[in-house]
Amino acid sequence: MTVHYDLTKKMAEAKNTASASTKSRFEISMHDRVTIAGKSMRLAGKTANGYVLYPTSGSGLAEFFGYEELSRRNASGEIVHERNHFLPKADRNQNFNNSISLFDLTEKQKERFWKRYSLVSAYLELESEDRVSPNDKSIKERMADICQLAATIASEEMPTPEECMRDEEIRSGKRRRRQGGGRIVGSVEPVHATTLRKWVTAYRRNGKLGLIDSVHNRGNRYSYFSSEEKKLLDAETRKSYFNLNRPTQKKTAEDVQRAFERVNEEREKEGLTPFRVPSRDAVRRCIKSYSEFEILLHRYGYDEAMKRCKPVGRGIETSRLLQKAQMDEWRVDLCTLVNSTGLGELFNQKELEDLGLLGEKGAKSTRWWLSVMIDCRSRCILAMKLTKNPKSATAIDCLQMAVQDKGAWVDAVGAEAAWDMFGLPEVLVTDNGAAFKSQDFISTCLDLGITVEKTIAGMPGMRGTVERFFKTASTGLAARLHGRTFSNSVERGDHPTEERTCLNTEDLCFALVRWIVDVYHNTPHEGLHGRTPLEQWNKDIADGNFPAQATPDMRKRRLIFGKKLERTLSKSGVTVLGVQYHSEQLAEWFAHRGKQDLQVSWLPENIGTISVKLGEHWHEVPAVYEEFDSVHAQQWVAARRKMKSAEPRQRAWEQNVVANALEAIDAMNLKKSLEFGLVSQVYSETRMAALEKELFVGFTVSSSETRLEQGPTQFGITVAPTKPDYLSEDEGNQDRHPPVEKDVWESDEEGDK
Repeated sequence: MTVHYDLTKKMAEAKNTASASTKSRFEISMHDRVTIAGKSMRLAGKTANGYVLYPTSGSGLAEFFGYEELSRRNASGEIVHERNHFLPKADRNQNFNNSISLFDLTEKQKERFWKRYSLVSAYLELESEDRVSPNDKSIKERMADICQLAATIASEEMPTPEECMRDEEIRSGKRRRRQGGGRIVGSVEPVHATTLRKWVTAYRRNGKLGLIDSVHNRGNRYSYFSSEEKKLLDAETRKSYFNLNRPTQKKTAEDVQRAFERVNEEREKEGLTPFRVPSRDAVRRCIKSYSEFEILLHRYGYDEAMKRCKPVGRGIETSRLLQKAQMDEWRVDLCTLVNSTGLGELFNQKELEDLGLLGEKGAKSTRWWLSVMIDCRSRCILAMKLTKNPKSATAIDCLQMAVQDKGAWVDAVGAEAAWDMFGLPEVLVTDNGAAFKSQDFISTCLDLGITVEKTIAGMPGMRGTVERFFKTASTGLAARLHGRTFSNSVERGDHPTEERTCLNTEDLCFALVRWIVDVYHNTPHEGLHGRTPLEQWNKDIADGNFPAQATPDMRKRRLIFGKKLERTLSKSGVTVLGVQYHSEQLAEWFAHRGKQDLQVSWLPENIGTISVKLGEHWHEVPAVYEEFDSVHAQQWVAARRKMKSAEPRQRAWEQNVVANALEAIDAMNLKKSLEFGLVSQVYSETRMAALEKELFVGFTVSSSETRLEQGPTQFGITVAPTKPDYLSEDEGNQDRHPPVEKDVWESDEEGDK
């Protein structure tokens, strides 16, 4: 049977479709590789209405893709966009090189990477505070402090801001250390001072990628030149080619060869083996290894190099949309009521307490933290999440919301303007808060290809764009609502905050979304020369200042944002929260290797498909039953609770019963619970284990059976054969239920004919 989920479809359309507009365009250059529907292509030409792409294999017909089609495919995660893929590795900017991802590293590589990163980060933090100097003696003396701070940075469970503040006061002597224990933090082993300085140098040159192991690339495997010959080749090539007279590569090769001959004459006099004289091709390869900017700088001068390489527009800060974004947290200047939420059918009491929707015991009101990401170019809000305490999970939720269309939230509040600003920022500016130091957040940014810039502590002006938004929200929104707390006691005065508190969390979510979409985005901004953020976004789109890269496809989103779990593979596939997943790859893997534990990446926002790691590669595996497509994990948990309360002892449920339960939960809760999407949710190992133990032990879903009906006459029961699922016109069923022997079925109407 086919079950319709009206709201789920609307949410999916809002997320996967950019309002059939061209506002989510992205730039495709001649060096990019674009994969659409499994077909790898590159740019052939650009028109006023779209791009012409041709297969990277060189054979086949070119295809035209309009901006609207690319916008829809981009929003639904169907496009894999690899920037500068066809450029030589030496010419690729490390900020845009997404070829290395943490989920592709081995566990030992990850351990070494995090050890190096934590030690480097700890050293840089102490160096900024003038507590250590860049020399071996000072580093050796401060190694204990570096290791202690590195252990805090390397900890997967990040402390709350209050714990960080307390630890800092203890280190500075403002507070005495507590006796009898404290936060348990792991240890990081010390390293030699020279080694640490090398890591710091690599980090400053190449960012986090400089700290990843490259053991497989070590050694002089692909060149017959010795290290001395390569050094001489590089020096003589630079000496000849880097000249304002701009000699040709042929002349440079001749100069290099003559230089080698002169050196060989001296070596023969000393009785040494002569160097190999490089060929013209060797000199050309050496020239190609230099960056384009370096060549232009030495052959054309600084002004010409900046003119050719500098981004168009007003500079690196505001040259195009999403080139730079800022993220920060704000303690909302507003108290909201607790024990007043419309999510009672989706969460139990313990889960509501963890989300912060019930507040602390005895409290009548609570205050929220708001995590926000803002585009520095247009001042448009890309994402926002409410949370009880700032943590890495909330920051990652913000990143995930930034790459999605926000149409579902606009529809929920009835806003008049659109909120279709989404994309992947190139540079993300954050403070040194605990949420932005965690391994999970750093890993997510690295896998997305986002460069994270940390500002100096105590200087909020370096995050002026997002700080100004918080000030505007405090005066423009909080001042209009009951329960305002003000930023300090002096401003608050005798204002009766507790007595005037009358709004709940859903009211706060409604006010935030409506104010951002219809008020803030449509208010003239001084920094935009009188334009509104919405006008600036639309103008940049019209002028061609598109985001530099497409949003990650659904496979990459699941690997980056998904929860990493370990599940056992059996002949029935793998099961997560009572949902069975299976595919041909899993069946073949089980046939060769038998029962074993596999790593799974599971995305709570859509449990219809998971990613399973088989060997060194990740494979997408769909749910056995299509009813789980586009279903949120919490919606499924709520449906299972409802089924369990109806029949506590029943373990096996038919497919149509499960679908009806999901539809009922969908209609009852999601339509009236705006905070479901804006309150940050964490699916920890503890929570997953508790849910599976409570609801899904021994639970199974089976296909619905055709029921027999009593005939209208005295001749007994009438049996009407129907077509099996695999003979349905729905192409998706053919892959899920392949027949062993394909029978021919005819309906009663066809038989009568």
